[in-house]
This record gives sequence, C-alpha cells and structure tokens, in this order.
Amino acid sequence: MTTRFSLAELSEMLHAPVDVIRRAVDELSEQGLLTAESFVFGDRNWRVAPSDTKRIQQWIADFQAQNSDVLASSERRRMKRKVVAPPAKGSNENK
Repeated sequence: MTTRFSLAELSEMLHAPVDVIRRAVDELSEQGLLTAESFVFGDRNWRVAPSDTKRIQQWIADFQAQNSDVLASSERRRMKRKVVAPPAKGSNENK
C-alpha cells in the first residue's frame, strides 16, 4: 500500500498554508501534472502521493516568487500582548 499525504500533512511538511497547498494541487491536477497515485475523494479532500510532493513544492516556490507581496501580508502572524501596569505606590492592596 502506497503512503499518501493529506493537505494538512503537506502543509506541515512544506511549511505553507493549507489554502496554498490546495491551490497548488488543484492547479497541477487541472494541468495533468500529478501522477495517478494522487487523487481527490469526497468533495475537496486530496490524498497526495510522495512522488508528487516535489512538483507541489516547486509550484509553491514559483507562486511565492510571483506573489511575494501578497503572501508576506497574509502569512504575517498576529500576536496580542497584554500589558499589566504595576500597582500604584501607596495602594492598600495588601491589607
């Protein structure tokens, strides 16, 4: 039995968002560049053969080179930080 990867597994392996992986797989499939070992089941779920990962990785690299400004803004991680002020001097908190 051949090992196949889900889009989430490919996303972790290739360090790319799942939507970019999905777009790569969909476009490569439409162009007929994926092997017969990779297939879609259900509505949008893919099982991708290891032999196709290099093609997907190359598609992502080309896509990122062409759309670097779009990806840079969408992949930026947003972090929130809570700043707590120290108690004011002379406050009666420890009574």
